[in-house]
Amino acid sequence: MLALALLATLTHAADTFVSGDDDARPATTAAVRADLQPIPDEVLAAAREARNRPLAARMDAVSGVLLDRPYISDPLGEGTGVDPDPLVRYDAFDCLTFLEEVLALSLAGDPTHAAEVRSALRYGAATRDYAHRRHFMELQWIPGNIADGWLVDTTASYGESFELVRTVDAATWQAWRGRAKFAMTDEQLPTGEMRLTVLSLETAREVADDIRPGSIILTVREDRPWMPIWVSHVSFVLPRDDEPRMRHTTKMGTGRSRDHSLKWYVDHIATYSNWPAVGISILEPVEQGPRRIEVIP
Repeated sequence: MLALALLATLTHAADTFVSGDDDARPATTAAVRADLQPIPDEVLAAAREARNRPLAARMDAVSGVLLDRPYISDPLGEGTGVDPDPLVRYDAFDCLTFLEEVLALSLAGDPTHAAEVRSALRYGAATRDYAHRRHFMELQWIPGNIADGWLVDTTASYGESFELVRTVDAATWQAWRGRAKFAMTDEQLPTGEMRLTVLSLETAREVADDIRPGSIILTVREDRPWMPIWVSHVSFVLPRDDEPRMRHTTKMGTGRSRDHSLKWYVDHIATYSNWPAVGISILEPVEQGPRRIEVIP
């Protein structure tokens, strides 16, 4: 397990999701260049009130006070250097920065230590700079956070699944037009095997009622050999009420953090035609160490 001794940090570029999850809209870089923002009082209060509840309930509580915040593509940076956007902000998100902040606030023993978790999710044990950020989901963010013990892949436990497997090398990067968006040398770009376990959209809809609260849903697109990307969106499953629901920051509609029916969302992504969705992958956050948990009746 990666030791939680890391400094406060930024987020990784939402350019990872080049085709986005929803209707295409121009990427907008955050205008904010402020210093590290303090955790808002209402977020601190929600995190502390829920600190002894199960992980999914904590995720629900801290994200609930962040609903209706606007979507902005790539809102964070290192605060200096290549990407001088702020280390953290709470007034706007993209899908990944929203998820990372919810995980950081929920997994930390106290929300004041969320920056340490956020840093670990985005950089692992590496130097906190642009070149070491986990920009690419399939090659960096997912395998890195599974290896570090923050997440487990539970996709195959829900039903029949299939694997996407491909090798990314220097030629892949040279052929991909999105490569120009990343201010990294050729040697800094990750290479190696991409591997992802996927549930088909049909299976995903069939098992939607069974997906455990707190699980992270990855929207998986059709494999295209010239692109080092399969995942275009992330969200997470809320504790059940009458139907399975997911929470995310999305470009759909007015572009904001909001809830959707999970079954509706699976049907929605099945309509994508420009870059078809082939299914979903499911990751589950891992509770970090012992903590007192109140049993919810």
